[in-house]
Amino acid sequence: MSHLAPVFLTVHVLTAIVAFGPSFIFPLISRMAAEEPQHGLFALRLIRMISRRVMIPAALAMPVSGLLLIWAEGIDLPATHWLLLAMGLFVIAVGFSILVQLPTIERMVVLAGRMSAGGGVLAAGPGAELATSALRAVGGTAATDNPAAAMAALGARARTGGMVLGLLVIVIVTLMSTKPAF
Repeated sequence: MSHLAPVFLTVHVLTAIVAFGPSFIFPLISRMAAEEPQHGLFALRLIRMISRRVMIPAALAMPVSGLLLIWAEGIDLPATHWLLLAMGLFVIAVGFSILVQLPTIERMVVLAGRMSAGGGVLAAGPGAELATSALRAVGGTAATDNPAAAMAALGARARTGGMVLGLLVIVIVTLMSTKPAF
């Protein structure tokens, strides 16, 4: 074991906390926004900003510290099934975050912004096309007639995605902390 292993482990754990920790707070932010709808757009923009500028960059940096840790500890990666499984789940979680969860939040931000500008209905102007496409993405053309229902559908999709990601993180952390022999 290299004398650098503790440094790499510290960096890896701190990066994991930054990458995945905030997602456990998003349901609280969402609940508060539901109680005070006038702050819903701000809450969505906050979640989007934290995801884009903090969580995803940290998650994308994690493989570097992880690979350095594997090297420093001299881990035989092909023989370490729990680690391979954790790495696979990590790739799934990051891919899901970038390809599904973040676009869902983006659609919600655009739709909420357009609804705010129009007093609960879609306002015309810049972004109206994106808001309309966001509505169609969750319910076809009928959804364009009911932005509130479309927002509810997007919210349900975001909640479900958040639960999936939370479960993936719990499984990954469990694998990393218990290092099961299989």
